[in-house]
Amino acid sequence: MLRIDDLIVSYKAQKNTIKAIGPLSMEIGSGDIYAIIGPSGCGKSTLLHVLGGIIREYQGSVLIKGDRLDPKIHDIGFIPQGFGLLPWKNVEENCLLALNIKGKIVEDNSKQRINAVMNKLNIDSLKERYPNELSGGQKQRVAIARAFIMNPALLLMDEPFSALDALTREDAQKLFIDIWNQYKITTVFVTHSIEEAIYMGKKIVIMSEGPGNIVEIIDNTLFNVENLGEREEYYKLTKHIRRIIKKGWKI
Repeated sequence: MLRIDDLIVSYKAQKNTIKAIGPLSMEIGSGDIYAIIGPSGCGKSTLLHVLGGIIREYQGSVLIKGDRLDPKIHDIGFIPQGFGLLPWKNVEENCLLALNIKGKIVEDNSKQRINAVMNKLNIDSLKERYPNELSGGQKQRVAIARAFIMNPALLLMDEPFSALDALTREDAQKLFIDIWNQYKITTVFVTHSIEEAIYMGKKIVIMSEGPGNIVEIIDNTLFNVENLGEREEYYKLTKHIRRIIKKGWKI
């Protein structure tokens, strides 16, 4: 579905050119969810910005269904750390924002999806409220609803739950996986949390210290498993991931 070949991203720093990523290659399967984790400065967010079309100057190729990735053509959803809600729009307007930007007409089948998503995330009673009237968990649910209402070809998330307290974060993660299991949108998310990567990633991509590259891609058998802390496999996998990240492996 998504293919990255020999991706190199560089930036200028005074008179020098610094390589942030690459060369990096990987394939992301349709209807899958990938967690990207690695040491600070390894290029996780840079990779996400390439996939989102924010960074357009790079070497190599990024293809979605065989075509060069282009946010003007392909619908790409994005959930940032701060939720990305517009304060002057109410919940319903924020949920429909991506559709409006794309110029999509809300037809009857779209309305059914909108209502289904909002009901699933328990925000249908909040439609008239504004972001300053919402809790952190409610804002997160609105951001998730907006992404799934858009029904993007690719959903990107940059540490989407980092602004929430521990208990609210757990609830938000469960809600996200629940609705993701229903719609199976191809998803790539960045996290600093090993536990979050294990719980939410069907595939866990471990990146090396900058310039970022891929050390390992793990087929995660603990995806969406409750009570991870009670499983010996969880501690083994956590130890394995932590060892790689602490070494700051370079390829």
